[in-house]
This record gives sequence, structure tokens and C-alpha cells, in this order.
Amino acid sequence: MATPADADPVFSTLGPRMSLFTPQNPAADQLVILCTWLGAGKKHIAKYAGGYRKIAPRAKILLIESTVWIIASPYPRQWEVIKPAAEVVRAVLSDCGDLTGSSVKPNIMIHTFSNGGNNSATQLLIVLQKQLGYALPVIGILCDSGPARGTYRKSFQSMLLSLPKGLFWRLIGPIVILFVTNVLFGSQLIGWEKPERIYRRTLLDQKFVNCRRICYAFSKADSHVDWDDITSHADDARRKNWDVKELEFADTPHCNHISKYRAEYFHAMGRVWGGGSLAPASRALL
Repeated sequence: MATPADADPVFSTLGPRMSLFTPQNPAADQLVILCTWLGAGKKHIAKYAGGYRKIAPRAKILLIESTVWIIASPYPRQWEVIKPAAEVVRAVLSDCGDLTGSSVKPNIMIHTFSNGGNNSATQLLIVLQKQLGYALPVIGILCDSGPARGTYRKSFQSMLLSLPKGLFWRLIGPIVILFVTNVLFGSQLIGWEKPERIYRRTLLDQKFVNCRRICYAFSKADSHVDWDDITSHADDARRKNWDVKELEFADTPHCNHISKYRAEYFHAMGRVWGGGSLAPASRALL
């Protein structure tokens, strides 16, 4: 007989590409923020959301999806669009403050996928810092297949593959993505900071995130992201005295390690959520 934790979570829409799952008996202090990769399909997202239903059955799940059009939008527009997600996070913080008895710390975890998810997490953290005036307290971060430094070629390929299938997008897609990529990379010529640098910096910045636990899941077989982009970010985290775990998979594609190493991946999700040591300075090879 299926239990509530076995069923696929049903999300309520908050806004464009944002939705919230609330379990039957939610814990006021528990929230998983799931920031998916560019063009992630619902059936793939459901695998991770379903995993959290078992790992954290009383946690709300805030889902923030990513598209090329979002990443290509000016930052003020992205900040405005992501405000409904920020309201969910602030409600959890408020509920923790309203609980009776001893002080209750929020149990908030961030799980990002590729640079599409890192962009979502970054914009959310920036908006929350502006609204709250302090860094978001987080128990841990899990970065899947990122954060990448972002080369022109790999960015172009990733955005192109995220577009809908069909003849129209097969013909028009390369032209559209070429324009978007040129705009993103061309902006650096007028002094704007490269988006990938903002992601990589913000995720480890104590101004935006009050956390020192991070796990990286990546593969050397990933054709979208160079694996040493991720290990270099892990080294940056160690230099900042973070508790770091590197979960290296030998033969899995971009944002799809769960396809072959489901148990190991869910175990990593549980370790980050659990709040204990992530085995500093270690790398697990699978």
C-alpha cells in the first residue's frame, strides 16, 4: 500500500516557473529549495522531489525552474519575478520566530542543478538579502553539475539543448540562442560581471548565505560542464573553512547521476539535509 511519501508531490503554482509542495503535516521550520536546470522536464524533477518526500517527509518543497528566457532577462526583472519564492522563504523564517518555547532554527536546504539552478538560487539569495537585511540561514547546499565557470561554447550548447523539441525550434533555436549567448557574453565588454562569476561568488558569500556546508555532485563524463570548474569551487569553499563533500561519478551525464547511482545520490541528499559532518576535504569516487 502506497504511503503519502511514496506519491509524487503535487505542487501549487506561485508564479512563472515557481511552485510549492506542502505535505499534509508540514513542519513550520522545514523547507527544501529545489532549483532545477535549464528546461528540466517534469518527470525528471519528480525524481528529486520524490526523494525529498522520503528524506524530509514534513518539509515543504519550493520548486524554482529555469529557462533560457529567464537567464537572458535583466537582473531587475529576474528579481521581480522571483519575489513569490522569496515570500515562501520569509514565511518559514517568520513561522520559526512565532513558534513557542525555545528558539527554533530554520531547516532550509538549497539544491541546485547546473548554472540554470545556480542562477535561480543566486537571484533568490540577492532578493532575500535586500528584504531581510541579513544572510539566509541554510543548513546545507547541494550543487549538482555546477557551478561552472561558463565558456561560450558550452553555454551555447546547454541553452540550445534546453529548448522545446520540434521542427520550429530545431530551425529557429540556434539563431535565438546565438543571440542570447552573444548578449550575455557581450555584456562583459561594457564592464558587467560575468553571470557565472556572480553565481560562484554568491553561493559562498556570508553576506547572502549563512552556511558552511556544501556538497558537489559531478561527473568527468559531463559534456556540458568541465569537472575542474566544480572542484575549483570546492577548493574555494575549503579555503573559506566550509565543510565540503565532493561526490564524483565516473560515467554519468549532465544532471543525471541519479539514473545510475540513485541510492548514493539520495544518500548525499540525506546527509546534507541531516546537518551533520560531510566529511571535510574528502571526495567519493563512484
